[in-house]
Amino acid sequence: MLNITETKVEGTVPVTVLRLDGELDASNYEALIVQTQALYADGTRNLLLDLDKLSFVSSSGLVALHNMALIMRGETLADAQEGWRAFHAISQDLGKASGPEVHFKLLKPQPLVKKVLDTAGFTTIMTVFEDEETAVASFN
Repeated sequence: MLNITETKVEGTVPVTVLRLDGELDASNYEALIVQTQALYADGTRNLLLDLDKLSFVSSSGLVALHNMALIMRGETLADAQEGWRAFHAISQDLGKASGPEVHFKLLKPQPLVKKVLDTAGFTTIMTVFEDEETAVASFN
């Protein structure tokens, strides 16, 4: 089960914070993608994903995170239903510089989740913060 809480905070620019509580897996990853698409359609351009209470992330969850990053960059989504093709899309991002305007960042992943992110290479393509104030201030 995954609970998602949305809050808006003001830094240099408006930032939407999504706080995840529970497990991100095949049963709920699509809902997170859909919510991100709705936020983007409503004008959200800076998204901080708080992973402090996320206890588990599966491969489907990794696909969701990658798709969220693509949405916030205004890019086309990888088709999550195509399994390994989605992971090929993720691997194409690995090693790319994040650039000065990153609109999707991660906050406070738990050790197990951080290990999964590290192993999958996500920490090389996504910015991870341990402090919310610093994370919010980093958006410009």
